Amino acid sequence: MSKAAEVLVFEGVHKRFGDVDALAGVDLVLEGRGVFGILGPNGAGKTTLLDLALGFGDADRGTVRLFGGALTPYPRARVGAVLQREFVMDGITVGEYAELFGAIYGVAYASILRKAALEPRSKTELSRLSGGEAARLFVAAATAHGPDLVLLDEPTAALDPQNKERMGDELRALGERALVVVTTHDLEEATRICDRVAFMAFGQVRATGEPKALVERWGTLRDAFFGLVGKTLTRGGEIE
Repeated sequence: MSKAAEVLVFEGVHKRFGDVDALAGVDLVLEGRGVFGILGPNGAGKTTLLDLALGFGDADRGTVRLFGGALTPYPRARVGAVLQREFVMDGITVGEYAELFGAIYGVAYASILRKAALEPRSKTELSRLSGGEAARLFVAAATAHGPDLVLLDEPTAALDPQNKERMGDELRALGERALVVVTTHDLEEATRICDRVAFMAFGQVRATGEPKALVERWGTLRDAFFGLVGKTLTRGGEIE
């Protein structure tokens, strides 16, 4: 995939659930490789945006394009994803989970275990893994086939600082060969791992830019968010 190739595009995208406008006219163009962060409070529309990119439902209005074309037929072989709440069958072991995704993508399940650094725990029930171990397994399985686009919905939300840093390093490495789109509340993490970010609020993309440039102008990514998007309550370094 060319470094500047069009990967994911939203043009005037609207999505409504009942009386709620989850997306209210999103325009966003993502190209090439690297790590792209989508930042915003709960209810900003981040997850809905990823759901549409994954083909989970249609926009009410507007257009979503993948790799320069329509979403139908969906290019599953070129996309990997980890949802905020991954579905896991009761009682499944780490090895069985790796075997399942190995069969889906036509790769050796041992390579998934190796990538997740979980070979010694192959017979352990997945439910008994720590948050960091589970996150590594989910990402390793979702990227086993070498996708050009990786969509991750808050992949580090439940991790401790050490595992957050480790996962961030893994996402940076993934971004060397693919476009990695990450939703997050954590502005400090976004500053560290993202090449570009988009600020979302009330179903709209309010601003985009490079974290380094935004920090140079505003002092911190948090100050940039408030300056460009407006007043939002926060606690710690997260947007709420």
